[in-house]
Amino acid sequence: MYKIAMCDDEKEILKNILEKIKLSFDKKDIQATYYQINDSRALMELLQKENLDVLFLDIDMPYLNGMDIAGYINEQGLHTILVFVTSHDALVYQTFAYRPFGFIRKSFIEKELDELTERIKRELIDRKQELILAKGTEIVRILIKDIVYIESEGNYLNIYTHKNYSGQIASDANASKSHVIKYRETMTNMEKELVHKGFIRCHKGYLVNEDYIEKFKSSEIEIKYKEETKLIPVGRSYEKDVRKKMLIQLRK
Repeated sequence: MYKIAMCDDEKEILKNILEKIKLSFDKKDIQATYYQINDSRALMELLQKENLDVLFLDIDMPYLNGMDIAGYINEQGLHTILVFVTSHDALVYQTFAYRPFGFIRKSFIEKELDELTERIKRELIDRKQELILAKGTEIVRILIKDIVYIESEGNYLNIYTHKNYSGQIASDANASKSHVIKYRETMTNMEKELVHKGFIRCHKGYLVNEDYIEKFKSSEIEIKYKEETKLIPVGRSYEKDVRKKMLIQLRK
């Protein structure tokens, strides 16, 4: 179930556009929870609590305008698909620096929405197979199947991959040998991103891809990749959940 939001300070326009968005996504068989927001401050609060998949955003709003919100999304490295909605064509050119996914002109929404929704659908499907990392203006897509496990280290995560992505984003000095990417993020946020994509949180400091697990004991998980074996600790508070998920995995 995707999370899709529309923010516009004009309530009637907001209601009308959101109805059209829902209809367009329903036609594409995209199941979603929708958020209707008419205050940019409330949107900012929502972005701090929820991982939105798609955001339709008016540019010209009081308090925080669309570019303020887009700047926050970029600074936080959020993976929200951002679509600017505007009645002022001239403002569109000012938004390019924020790398929006697309634009909709309010006066042409009937004509432009369905094509954009189709592109969004393809992007959402592709993202299910990828982890997208953003660092400044650099964006790297890592195939989920290539991630072996993730461990926390201070304010950073070490993402161990089967394939070497280290040349594309900041990594540690030994990345070319160990295929590890160092990325600033919390384990809690990463768990939200990957827990429904075949990953198990087995410890406060570890997320493991189920596909690489060879053995499971009450206190550790054995994973194997590229002829290497590694033991990952299982925290006492996570043991019951890990055992349950492993049993489900074995039945597949």
